[in-house]
Amino acid sequence: MSIRHCLLSYSAILGLGGSFAHADTAQLVPAYPLYCQGPLTTSAPSGRETTTHFVWASTGAGAAAPKAGQCAWADRASRGSEIINGGNVICDFSSSMKSVAANTYVEVGVMRDPQVNDCMHLFRYVGATHPPFSAVPALEPFTRRSVANLSAAEIASLRKGVQVMMSRPVTDPTSYAFQANIHGTSANPTDPAESASWNNCEHGSFFFTAWHRMYLYYFDRILRAAAGDPDLALPYWNWQDPAQYALPTPFRSPANASNSLYIAAPNRPAALDAGAALLDASVTNSSAADADTGFETGGTLTGFGFGGGTSAPAQFNTPYGDLETQPHNIVHSTLGGLMSDPITAAQDPIFWLHHAQVDRLWNRWIQEGGGRADSTDAAWLNTKFTFYDEAQHPVYLTGQEIVDTVGQLNYRFDDDPAFHKEEREKEVHGAAAERTAANQEFKTLATSTQTLTELGAKPARFDVPLAAPARDEMRSFAAAPAKRVFLRIDDVHTDKPPGFYYAVYLNPPDPNKIEANSPGFVGNFSLFSMRTHPAHGETPAATHGFSAQFDVTRLVRSSPSLENATVVLVPRGLVNSDGQQLPLEGQNVGVIGAVRFVTTQ
Repeated sequence: MSIRHCLLSYSAILGLGGSFAHADTAQLVPAYPLYCQGPLTTSAPSGRETTTHFVWASTGAGAAAPKAGQCAWADRASRGSEIINGGNVICDFSSSMKSVAANTYVEVGVMRDPQVNDCMHLFRYVGATHPPFSAVPALEPFTRRSVANLSAAEIASLRKGVQVMMSRPVTDPTSYAFQANIHGTSANPTDPAESASWNNCEHGSFFFTAWHRMYLYYFDRILRAAAGDPDLALPYWNWQDPAQYALPTPFRSPANASNSLYIAAPNRPAALDAGAALLDASVTNSSAADADTGFETGGTLTGFGFGGGTSAPAQFNTPYGDLETQPHNIVHSTLGGLMSDPITAAQDPIFWLHHAQVDRLWNRWIQEGGGRADSTDAAWLNTKFTFYDEAQHPVYLTGQEIVDTVGQLNYRFDDDPAFHKEEREKEVHGAAAERTAANQEFKTLATSTQTLTELGAKPARFDVPLAAPARDEMRSFAAAPAKRVFLRIDDVHTDKPPGFYYAVYLNPPDPNKIEANSPGFVGNFSLFSMRTHPAHGETPAATHGFSAQFDVTRLVRSSPSLENATVVLVPRGLVNSDGQQLPLEGQNVGVIGAVRFVTTQ
């Protein structure tokens, strides 16, 4: 399949100060292949950059092959600002570009980069080619593949890229440490770039999916350049495949410092590294999120749709969407170690494959159709989030620039169906007219008698008395098609999220003996991203509590008695090969202020 992209290049001034004063958008897909004939000489690296000077051919390659020392576009002649004094430069930060001998040809995918002296920035090294050339651009997007299907050479390239990034000092924006700190860190920044960049992850709002897609996009580019492998693309871990419930083998073997993907205990559970601890379907299930048709509202789990409720940008917020709630948060908590805490999660290399899988689930949700569409909210579309590219330059993206992974970000997943842009645009515009207001207001119907209840590795019980007015109102709301009743876990605090999650049950038959298949299951609750930690630019640490809510309308409708409600949180985590829970560790891992029943106004 041939993919035709558009070259887009524009810059903007961000009012962020420091090194972010001139951050350019990187909405610059390497759309057209550049064909060149040697001799061309690639310079020795200056820092990480090599340069290859060439002369523009007078016609496009579709009309004639470039002459010696010349380059030409696939489908047209060069024009306008592409020609600088009759010549130009290919700049490369991946060590892919090599000198081209006389009478030989090479094909590369490039873009004009205003941040690197307007050079032709190499993004894709295709390699040797021969005339006659096609007049139709033919560069395929990168393909993100399941880690289970990578070859030994591809795993070696992934390890090399991570190792090279880990070898760089934290002051380098392309270092592994700097990139991980963008998501979260307890380290103190030492310069304006670090202050502006670190602790910027978006959780608990409708920015969650978009921000993490941008984050992975730049990490992928940095990783590819660090590995010096022009074909490397970040893989994903399909933890929904029962055959892949264990941590991928390349991340646990060899279990020594020669493997940059390996993290030893206690930063990763020893049983996970040994392949003896597994995820299971209760952790990885995404059926609630998959069933949603709204991005910010409605849905089957939280009431905030697939992507999360409308919110201003913040590192940690509370209107969690269904995808973030389950499976994203639950997988993080279950994996434990560094991954259980957003402040440390990106330090574990499995983080990137976990989020590539979450990104894949977002793509698959859109592909399901049926009115599913990304947010059309102006803030979601236009808010700028700044990162760094492989050339160490600050760059930004917005939500409207990342909804099409193929046409805008130049990657696809190995199981994506054929992409039809016109159909996607029709769905987006059609769904927008059916949106409901995202700023929902909730009314409290009843509150638990317990307050400030400590959480640990044992079940926690909450009793919620239901007076007659509240009971009648709950029943009437549950019976009304447009109304929903939610169980809200309120005022949650944790200083260190644990390596497990809680299965939540409403009125189980025996609150003291709850099995995985006991009636009354509401959903899974994770303390991930509920950490008391300074949001970007805040000191001291924010003290507000967090909340999570679950739609219990169906359970309320079917409940034979509503005299009182009993809510039980049962801790769960990794399992063995027989599906049995492994021992959990953690006392006083957090506090819940109250459990409430609320309904939409």
